[in-house]
Amino acid sequence: MELLQKKNLVNAVERVLHVNGNYSGGILEMTLVVDCGLPEEYVRGMAADIASVLRSHSEVFRNVRLNLLYWKSEEEMENKVEPLSFLQMSKCFEDYHEQKKGKSLEMLSAKLKLYHARSKLILVLAGKKPVIKDREVLRQNMYPFLGKKSLFLFQEDNTFNWIRGGEL
Repeated sequence: MELLQKKNLVNAVERVLHVNGNYSGGILEMTLVVDCGLPEEYVRGMAADIASVLRSHSEVFRNVRLNLLYWKSEEEMENKVEPLSFLQMSKCFEDYHEQKKGKSLEMLSAKLKLYHARSKLILVLAGKKPVIKDREVLRQNMYPFLGKKSLFLFQEDNTFNWIRGGEL
């Protein structure tokens, strides 16, 4: 990740954390969703970059409850709780297997709403800009909290981009 991309990521994360009623101190709970359609080397590198950028940015990220969600397919999503330092060292990807299956953003948002609504920051690492099949279902799943707490990180035209969940 380039320096400008790191700075943009930090700014985007700070905007999410400082939304009214989101994070007010204490131990931060966050979720990192990894699209299992991505190559393992890319996932390891990006996750390590994200973890190192966040840990070096703020004391808040030194002690984090990290939910790592493998987004394998529409029906199959695996959740693990890992320390952020394991993400930085790529130790939590030892059982990662690339799977090219169809996925919909609506199913992911429904899972996040049910099981990860407690997280104050949700980062979704995807290969390309997410495809939306039913915008109304997605809007209902993202409302009222997920849209404000989530960032979708993707690669487009060999550049690293992000979009806030509320802007999908």
